[in-house]
Amino acid sequence: MKVILTMAVSANGIIASTTGSEDFLSHTNWLQFVKLAKRVGCFMWGRKTYEAVIKWEGDYLKDLEGVKKVIISQSNLDLKEGFVLANSPEDALKMLEVDGFKEAIITGGSTVNSAFAEKGLIDEVILDVNPSILGEGIPVFSPTDFELSLELIEAEKINDGIVELHYRVQK
Repeated sequence: MKVILTMAVSANGIIASTTGSEDFLSHTNWLQFVKLAKRVGCFMWGRKTYEAVIKWEGDYLKDLEGVKKVIISQSNLDLKEGFVLANSPEDALKMLEVDGFKEAIITGGSTVNSAFAEKGLIDEVILDVNPSILGEGIPVFSPTDFELSLELIEAEKINDGIVELHYRVQK
């Protein structure tokens, strides 16, 4: 199964402020994510990303109706309807393969992103780089020992000054 990591980031690789706020990111990022999620048909989030998104004002989750939503956590969570729980990246991928998916999206947070990277499970990386820089915050990957060598597939300027960088992971 092809695994695509996609993240909206500041120009210096921050996905959220130290308080978890994503106010520095454009709404265009959400629209890009929804478009990709609908094309692929499924995505995976970690517990912290799930808990942050379900607290957003508005009904953003309606945009993802019909998309398989997997939350990766070792905690026993009481999930909203339409979400399923997996205990590890491998469990999530097995679940999606059984459902017939050929591709899957992983989109945060930094701990889950690193778990996939450490295990060599990421095939492509899409970064929507926003025109902002934060002095502190949560990085795309939590600090751990791995290296991803990337080959640029495409770079595209999209709305709101965002540059989308699409890479293939060299294995």
